[in-house]
Amino acid sequence: KMTSISTTGGGRVDPNAERRLGNPSDTKWSEIDKTRLYLIGTGLYSFLTVALHPLTVIKIRKQVGVTTPELPTSIISSSESLIKSNIHQYYRGLGVVISLAIPTRIIYISVLESSRERIESNAREIILNPP
Repeated sequence: KMTSISTTGGGRVDPNAERRLGNPSDTKWSEIDKTRLYLIGTGLYSFLTVALHPLTVIKIRKQVGVTTPELPTSIISSSESLIKSNIHQYYRGLGVVISLAIPTRIIYISVLESSRERIESNAREIILNPP
């Protein structure tokens, strides 16, 4: 088992750090405040989606091969074009992306964490009581 060493302000090892902080991998899905997780998690995920959406639009246009005069040819010209041009054209379709990404993210987190807990408990049972 991997343990973490925590030091106090004077550089001394804090012997109670492991017991006080706990091991994050020992957190059970049933113990997590899901409302808070979903609100904060999807909020941060949505913020990143909004921030990165213009780059996604530029990338997709380049991959498809759309040739328009305002489509930049490099990353530097992409940022210059983004600043100089109409910013609204880069946020076209964002509503659809967000409206589909939020429920998808909630389902993904729920399935991942609940299956992780079940697999971990089954693995412990098999290791402790081999067939």
